[in-house]
Amino acid sequence: MCAIVFLLASLASAQHCRKIDIDRSSGFCTVPDPALTPGEMDSALACVSNRDRPRNVSNSEKTVILAAYGYAADTDKSSGEFDHWFPHWMGGSDGPKNIWFEPHAGKYGSFTKDKVELMLWHAVCVDKTMSLNQAKRRYLQGWTRLVSQH
Repeated sequence: MCAIVFLLASLASAQHCRKIDIDRSSGFCTVPDPALTPGEMDSALACVSNRDRPRNVSNSEKTVILAAYGYAADTDKSSGEFDHWFPHWMGGSDGPKNIWFEPHAGKYGSFTKDKVELMLWHAVCVDKTMSLNQAKRRYLQGWTRLVSQH
């Protein structure tokens, strides 16, 4: 039964992305649907710590996001995270244009994307070896291509 639920959730998610953006190991999208989550950021907030700029996404917003992506209201939220398309450290907003439900499952699930985001954050905010615009461009060209670099 669990496998059927997982398959149905994967199919619902896969309907919202291009075939090239589907993680073959899980069936889930590696990027959000641009019609639902086009991304929103304020570069002036780049590199501001989460302590100084806490994340703020309400439960009602999470319910709306799940529904928009075709997930059931009772979806196990611990199977993924409500993540920022443009990372919070880039100045990504907590608004509905920038938050999507990103499953943990698969080679390119949320945990892997978090590692890529951390690598880019380090290059921009700590080492200063990359500009914010360079990091954003590389990220948008396909964050999954950066996996082997972290």
